[in-house]
Amino acid sequence: MSRPMPGWGAVREREAGANQKARPAKPIPRKKRVASKKNPKAASSRGWLWPAIGFLVFAEVLLLGGHAVRWATTSARFVLGEVKITGHVTLVPESLVKLSGLRPGTNLFDVDLEQVRRRIETNPWVRRSSIRLSPPSTLRIEIEERRPVALVDRKNAVAVDREGVILGPLPGTTDRCFPLLEGFYKEGGRSGDRITREGFAFAYMAASLFSGAPLERGECLSVRPAKDGNLWIRALGGKVNLLVNEENIEAQAAQFHAVAKRILDDWSPPAAPMQMDLTFPGRIIVRPTKFDGGSKG
Repeated sequence: MSRPMPGWGAVREREAGANQKARPAKPIPRKKRVASKKNPKAASSRGWLWPAIGFLVFAEVLLLGGHAVRWATTSARFVLGEVKITGHVTLVPESLVKLSGLRPGTNLFDVDLEQVRRRIETNPWVRRSSIRLSPPSTLRIEIEERRPVALVDRKNAVAVDREGVILGPLPGTTDRCFPLLEGFYKEGGRSGDRITREGFAFAYMAASLFSGAPLERGECLSVRPAKDGNLWIRALGGKVNLLVNEENIEAQAAQFHAVAKRILDDWSPPAAPMQMDLTFPGRIIVRPTKFDGGSKG
């Protein structure tokens, strides 16, 4: 009886395993996909549903908004009860409220803000203004006033700002010494008009540069046009007269202030009026106005 060789079974098993690996795997059949059929009626119904919902929501918002506006414009809660004005220095708030045309009891949301702004700015002292609502019952007006810098009519105290806008008579009394710019204002000029005559800006600059000590002892200085585009600056009630020109006016003012105290300390008002010519670069010609010649400085 023959016996199998030792290890033969293991060899056969390995061969069988190798043969199995060498065989190609059978393809796994895929399940057939079933194409879904769309329902055209359902699709069309969904197509108009969302626009309809959106329209209904929009209409509801409009209705609610209309109710809110109607309530705000008729509710006693939003009746105008206070007008607050800020930024005023010279003007009186009550006069601005009167000018605005606002009436107590008006609904806050019925106020025409642009119309109120235009009315406020008809006052020549108002450079600009802004109007805003502050519910439930307050209207706020913020203004920027024009600042008077000089007079163009001393008798009637008619003031102008630095842009040449005629502000009209100064309200009340003031301790400030405003220079007088002569020859730029015609009697009967209206408040709110702008001075357009050539030389106004130069006259204002000269008045600004030469104002202050030591020329404001008592009467405020005045400026008037002279020949050849020059200016006369009259100070100390006419006791001192300065002749200046537009070219290098800053340098002329600096030179004058550097020596003015020494010159004026040597001169007393009872003496003859003094004329100081600053139109020569680097020099100040000083002479009594009654005589020709003479120099100092």
